[in-house]
Amino acid sequence: MTMTDKQTNHPSGCDDLVDVLYEYVDGGYDENLRGRLAEHAENCPSCLEQLGIEQQVRELLRVRCCDSAPTDLRGRIVTALHTSSVRRAADGSVTEVSSTQVRINRR
Repeated sequence: MTMTDKQTNHPSGCDDLVDVLYEYVDGGYDENLRGRLAEHAENCPSCLEQLGIEQQVRELLRVRCCDSAPTDLRGRIVTALHTSSVRRAADGSVTEVSSTQVRINRR
């Protein structure tokens, strides 16, 4: 592959893959460019290794480097979202009851 595809002026080679690696791993770029970059990485051991390393670093950061909201804040948010409300029209003829349920999944 050439360093830069002249038709689209988008990166598609080894040097350029390194330049766009972070955005690529984050899901950036359109499907066409993502496909070309993935194809290049599959056929280039050096780029494939670099891509794998970056994906592992991102996963490690996602799993290990996350702060949890303070317990009281989480509780207030859940309570606010769990609150039911009753509303009546000005003439009192319509009653609306709404309730929102929230589930918090810890990873």
